[in-house]
Amino acid sequence: MQCYLTDGRGLDTLRLADRPAPVDLADHEVLVRVQAVSLNYRDLLVADGRYGGPQDPPIIAGSDLAGVVAAVGRHVTSLKPGDRVVNAPFRCWPAGSLRRDWAATFVGGQGVDGVLAQSVVYPAAALGICPPKLTPSEAATLPVAALTAWAAVVTHGRTRPGEWVLVHGTGGVSLFAAQFARLAGARVALSSAHSSKADWARQELGIEHTFDYRDADWPRDLRRATGGGVDVVVEVAGGPSLHQSLQACRYGSRVAVIGVLAGTESQINVFDLIRHQISMRGIYMESTEEFHSMLSALASSQIRPIVDRVFPWSDVPAAYRYLQAQQHIGKVVVDVESGHIN
Repeated sequence: MQCYLTDGRGLDTLRLADRPAPVDLADHEVLVRVQAVSLNYRDLLVADGRYGGPQDPPIIAGSDLAGVVAAVGRHVTSLKPGDRVVNAPFRCWPAGSLRRDWAATFVGGQGVDGVLAQSVVYPAAALGICPPKLTPSEAATLPVAALTAWAAVVTHGRTRPGEWVLVHGTGGVSLFAAQFARLAGARVALSSAHSSKADWARQELGIEHTFDYRDADWPRDLRRATGGGVDVVVEVAGGPSLHQSLQACRYGSRVAVIGVLAGTESQINVFDLIRHQISMRGIYMESTEEFHSMLSALASSQIRPIVDRVFPWSDVPAAYRYLQAQQHIGKVVVDVESGHIN
């Protein structure tokens, strides 16, 4: 079986390797023939050693798969061979609040093998049925990006019709958040430094308000445009962006802090939180229970994931570098099936 390994010492050390194909399954495990894997910003951090440091020994990279069940353990009743599945990003986080021992099962980092492989053994309880209308490349975008957006907008954001949701940029999480917000009947404001991306978001996703985050006055302007400020923030940038996002909030807003694209250090005015009674929560994906809720919502909606580009199995390092360049709209995906020998 082929797989891509990372040792956390840079993208140049990402390498294709051979490992024995999985054979024996525990009673509650499933063998999945992987069709596609999507990449996340976290995957760049893992490869660069900025997420858990060096991986010694090297681990299989990646955390998001779509595939087909090839075999099941003897006590598995929820799945059968031939089912199309996607994985929850934690091998064990069944429901409720995250626990320390469950956090250690997040795949593709901190010593835990990921899914950028031709075959993967996974707990049956941490797999979900792929929404029928989605292609493997589309479905592979759901585990981290879509679930994170769902947690921010639905689970903890509690977005209601008519509210304003603020998203930053046109990466996978932000675009899923915009789509979930629209599904909830909310209005969306989106920041981008690229006018072409902003135009695309208005035309393709029905975004009502876009602005350039390089304009220092954007929080004031956004408060005016939304009639007092936004109700929900999906904060993927961190750094100084968090302070500005808080200034764009109205009373009782909910802020989901997700990413560190602009840095891990942020100076905020605590009075902004107190005066406007803002709730702020860190988002680290969500449970398998919420994952299944999201999959059900997607199966009955018209939402389709935005896939920017699909790379062949032989060109995974190029896929990582393309993601690193941050010129994409939506998700970057690897076609694992192109590496299968039938």
